[in-house]
Order: sequence, then structure tokens, then C-alpha cells
Amino acid sequence: MAIYHLSTKIISRSKGKSSIASSAYRSGEKLYNKRDGLIHDYTKRKDVIYKEIFKPSNAPNWVLDREQLWNEVEQIEKSKNSQLAREIDIALPIELNEKERIELLRKYVIDNFSSKGMVADVVIHDKKDGNPHSHIMLTMRPFEENGEWGAKAKKEYILDKNGNKTYSKNGNAKSRKIETTNWNKKETLENWRAQWSIYANKALEKANRKERIDHRSYKDRGIDRLPTRHEGPTVRAMEKKGIKTEIGDINRKIQEENQKIDIIENQIKLYEEMKELENERTKDNGTRNRNIETKEGANELTEGIGGFGDRDRLEIRKRTEELKKITRDKRDQDRADREELRKYNERIERRKMEIARQSYKKQESDRRIKQNNRSIETGLEL
Repeated sequence: MAIYHLSTKIISRSKGKSSIASSAYRSGEKLYNKRDGLIHDYTKRKDVIYKEIFKPSNAPNWVLDREQLWNEVEQIEKSKNSQLAREIDIALPIELNEKERIELLRKYVIDNFSSKGMVADVVIHDKKDGNPHSHIMLTMRPFEENGEWGAKAKKEYILDKNGNKTYSKNGNAKSRKIETTNWNKKETLENWRAQWSIYANKALEKANRKERIDHRSYKDRGIDRLPTRHEGPTVRAMEKKGIKTEIGDINRKIQEENQKIDIIENQIKLYEEMKELENERTKDNGTRNRNIETKEGANELTEGIGGFGDRDRLEIRKRTEELKKITRDKRDQDRADREELRKYNERIERRKMEIARQSYKKQESDRRIKQNNRSIETGLEL
């Protein structure tokens, strides 16, 4: 099942972050930070399957050198709370092969970032665990036409109706900061999110896949479901090993509630289909319309099908059995989850007891050694 995930964050110096360290970690390279003299070496990474830097036409060629690019960023951003880079994390469709994912990502990055003035440092990570994803680091400062760094914002004086500067009480000219790009606007982020859906769905269609993704929330799509939280590779790895996590527990509870909604909606759908079949039978045979009362549960629904034709009864029984199976599967899954939780807690308790025993043995051993040492020292003194 194709999933949608696109999140953004700012790599900021005020949070102790470095664009050099961030790029080295994501690209699996060894990069030297001229600002603090640190070397960040992540060459042992084995999950980096693709990396490339994209630049706007007015950016100099040196931006294609990863180490020089981010060292220049660290140098041009002087403030202690400078925003060094924007990172975008994207889940890539597992329905596409590696070549198709790269082709999709390249087109998306070129059309939405590098052609709009940003340098994009792009990597794909894939541990072959069903979670291929991309990290895109974007520059926050535009380039001038001559290839020099431009300003993130400019000062605009506030004028009166005659075009003259206005002044505050202390005599300073009033002004406001105007950003030179729209990269920080909420509307721009929403557009990036929407565009990823469009580009990914086109790639899925081109690959003759029926799966599709949607950037909109369940609420915006009119779907009465609770959204799960994004787990990420670390949480998934822990859950795969049987280690329960807070996010995993939250998602399991959400899935349980959504399954309850599914059962209710299936009951409603089944009732509506029964009523529709009865109306069609009455219309075709010219007999009076039978009123079908709402029943509780799949077993009671089968009691109202006596007046249907053989084909109708078979269809309704088939759908009723499907509803029963959903309910049974839900109960079975609940029992399995409880049993797994019980076994997990037992393992934890056994481990605690084993640690306690080992600790006690060590304490006893240390006590005996100290006692023997004291006896030896006493003997020597005698």
C-alpha cells in the first residue's frame, strides 16, 4: 500500500545543529567543517543508494561540491540563531523500483526546488526493509544573478500617503522586513506537499500501478478515520524486534478505533444493500415493498432475507459472512495482541529476576573477596 509522508524541519544553529554534520550523516560522506574544525565521517553507512546535488541556473558550479557548499553556508550565516538549511523528508513508493523512484524524485526536486532558486542536496536511504525514503537539504538564501549569495530579506521603509518616511517617537524611521523569497510561506509548503502527490501518482500510473497517495488529511477528504502517527525507521526497527514504543502503542490504539468504525460502516452498508435489493425485487415483480427493520449484528441481519430470490439471498449471505469474518478477525487479533503482550511482560520480568540474581551473586563475591583480604591482612600483621 502506497503511503504519503512529507515532513519539513529547519536545521538551525541555535539548536546546536550544523549543516556540514547533517549533510555528512545523510550522504554517508566524510566532510570537514571549517567553522569548528570538526570532521564528520559517516562513510560506513550502507543504506545510501543515491545522492545528487541540484542547483539553479544562476548558482556557481562550486555548489555541486557538498563540502564546499555547506561550508559556504556556515560562513555566510553569521548569527548564532541562523537558519542554515531546510530539510524535507519524503517516503518513496515501495510499488516503484529503484530506477523509477530516482526518476520520480529528480523530476520533483528540479521542478519544485532547484528551478525556484534553491540548491538541493538529495539522498535516498534504503535498508531494504520496506521503508525507502529521501532526505532533501535545501539552501535558505537565494543567489543573485551574478552567482553571489543574496539576502534572505530586505528592509522596507513605511511611508505616509505622500510617500515620505514615517518615524517613531524616538525619531527612528519606521520599517518592516520583507522576505526576498516565498520559501517560508505556509502556502508554499502546502504546494510542495500537493505536488509530491501529483508527481508520485503520475509515476505510479506510468508504472501501471493502481495505488495512489493523497497529501490531504482524512478530515479534508471527508474520511471518518483517525490518522496514525508517522513511525520512522527507528520506531519500525524497534517494533519489528518486539520492542513496544509509545508511537507504536498510539498507532495500535488508533487502528483499533478505526477497525470499530469499519465494522459499523460495514453494517450500515450491508443494511442499505439489503434494502436496495428488496426495492429492486419489489419493483421487478410488482409486489408490495417490504420494510426491512434495522437489525443488530450480522446474525440478526440474516433473519430478514426470507422474501428474497435465491440469487439475492446468496448475495446477502455472502456479504453477511464477510461482516462476520471481519468481527472474528478483530477478536482474534485482540486475543493475539493480549497474548503477545503477556509473553513480552513475562520475558521482561524473567530478565529483571536474572539481573537481580547476577547482581546479588556479584555482591556476595565482592563481600567474600573483601573478607578474605581482611583475613590475609590480619594474618600478616600477626
